[in-house]
Amino acid sequence: MKLKWIYFLIGLSIVSCDNSNNTENTLVSENNIEEVGLHIDSILKRGKLIAIINNDPTSYFIYKGRPMGYQYELLSRFCKELGVKLEVIKVASIPDAFDSLKQHKADIIASGITVLGDRKKNFDFSYPITQTRQVLIQKKPEGYKKWSKSKLEKHLLRDLTKLANQTVFVELGSSYYERIISLQNEIGDSIHIITYDGEIDVDSMMTLISQNQFKYAVSDEYTAKFFVRYFPNVDMKTPVSFNQNIAWALPKNSNTLTDTLNHWIQKNKNSTFWNMTYNKYFKNTESMNTRIQSNYNLKNGKISPYDVIIKNESEKIGWDWKLVAAQIRVESGFQPNKTSWAGAQGLMQIMPLTANSLNPNHTDIFNPKENIKMGVKLNGILFHYWTSVIPDSSQAIKFSLASYNVGKGHVFDAQRLAKKYGKDPTIWDQNVEDMIVKLSKSKYYKDPEVYYGYCRGLEAYNYVSRITALYGNYNNFETIIK
Repeated sequence: MKLKWIYFLIGLSIVSCDNSNNTENTLVSENNIEEVGLHIDSILKRGKLIAIINNDPTSYFIYKGRPMGYQYELLSRFCKELGVKLEVIKVASIPDAFDSLKQHKADIIASGITVLGDRKKNFDFSYPITQTRQVLIQKKPEGYKKWSKSKLEKHLLRDLTKLANQTVFVELGSSYYERIISLQNEIGDSIHIITYDGEIDVDSMMTLISQNQFKYAVSDEYTAKFFVRYFPNVDMKTPVSFNQNIAWALPKNSNTLTDTLNHWIQKNKNSTFWNMTYNKYFKNTESMNTRIQSNYNLKNGKISPYDVIIKNESEKIGWDWKLVAAQIRVESGFQPNKTSWAGAQGLMQIMPLTANSLNPNHTDIFNPKENIKMGVKLNGILFHYWTSVIPDSSQAIKFSLASYNVGKGHVFDAQRLAKKYGKDPTIWDQNVEDMIVKLSKSKYYKDPEVYYGYCRGLEAYNYVSRITALYGNYNNFETIIK
C-alpha cells in the first residue's frame, strides 16, 4: 500500500471520531483557502502541501538555481512520501509566519521554530525536528591551529562565571538578552550588555566576532552551526542555556495533519537520509575556499593535467582556456572527485540537476572530460545571455562567473539593488559586486527589490575576484605555458 493512502486512512479514522458534519471544510478553493491544514485528506485532494518557510540559511535559500535548506529538504521528503507537491510561501519574520498560519494561509510553518509554552497555547507543534541551545560565540586566538587541544581549551571561556564584568553582544528584546540578564543573577555579578537590532543577523554578528570587533556574543547553536564553515576561527561550544526543541508549527487542532507528520518524523528521524541532511548543513564544516594542492605549476609549462581538454572545450565558446583553467582551480583545485557540502561535483563543481539539463546522456559526472565539457557549456550559455545585456564583454565575463557560482537570480537581485542605491547595474566592478555582498544581510535580502532572497554574496564576490586574479597571473607567464 502506498504511503499516501496509509496517511489518507489515518486522516479518515480521526475525522470519523470527531463527529463533525463540516466535511466541506476539507475542500480547498483556489481563490479562498479555508480551514487549510486541519485535515490530511484535504491536502491529498488538493495535491499539494502549502508551507511557510523562513528565507534564511538553515530553512530555505536558492543556491546555483536550486532550492536548498535543512527544513526545505526534510519537508520535500515528507511531501514526496505523502505523494503531494510542495508549495513554499516565504515570509520576512517568524511573527509574520505565525500570523499567516493563524489566518489559515498555509498548512504548516517549516522553519526553525523553538517550542515555547506561550506558542503552544495558539498553535500545535510536531515532534522535535532537532534541538538547540544558546551558545557563547567567541574568537579563537591567533595561531590556534598550532596549539594543543588542552591549551586552546584553557584559553577559551568555558566557565560562565568568568563572564563577570565582560561585555556580551546580543540582540535587543531577544531570548538571548533575557538569558544574559538571568545569568547575571545566577553568577551574582554584572555582565555588560551591548544590544543590536534585528538588522544584524548571525552572519554579521559572527563576522564582528571573527574580526575582533566584539569579544563575546550569544546566538542559538542551531543557526550558528551553519556558519562554522565560513568562520573556522570562531568557537561556539560553550552553552549558556538548556536544550530547547525545534519543531514545525501547525494550526491549532490540526489533528490529522499533526498525527500524520509525527508518524513520519518517528519513522525517519534516525534514518540515513535524516542524518546526512543534518550533517550537510550543521556538521560539514569544510571551508568554501578550496585549498589548492597540485603537482603542476607554471615552471613546467602546464597548469593542470587537463590542459588539452580545457583548451578544446574553451575554444567552442570563444573563451581563453587559461580563464577556464583559473575557474577550475578555484572550483575544485583540479580534484576530479571533489564534492562540495552543497552537492556540487567534479572539476567544475556541477550540480547533478544542472548536469542532467546540460547533458541528459552523461554517464559519469566525475569524468574530467564530461565534467569540463558540461561546465564550459554552462559558461557559454551564461556568457551568451550576459553579452546581450552588458555592453562590455570583460564585464559580461564577470557577470557570467558570478552567475555560475550563485545562479543568475541572485545576480539579478544585486543588479536591482545597484540601481536602487545609485550604482550602475551593468558594471560588476565596485557596483553590482558591492550589492551582491549585501545579500547575506537581512536588511537587503528582505528588500522588496530582491526576489530570490538570502545569498552569501561574499562567496560570489571572492569567486570572481580569485578567478580574475589567477587568470592575470597565468597571462603573466604566457610565454612558458604551452
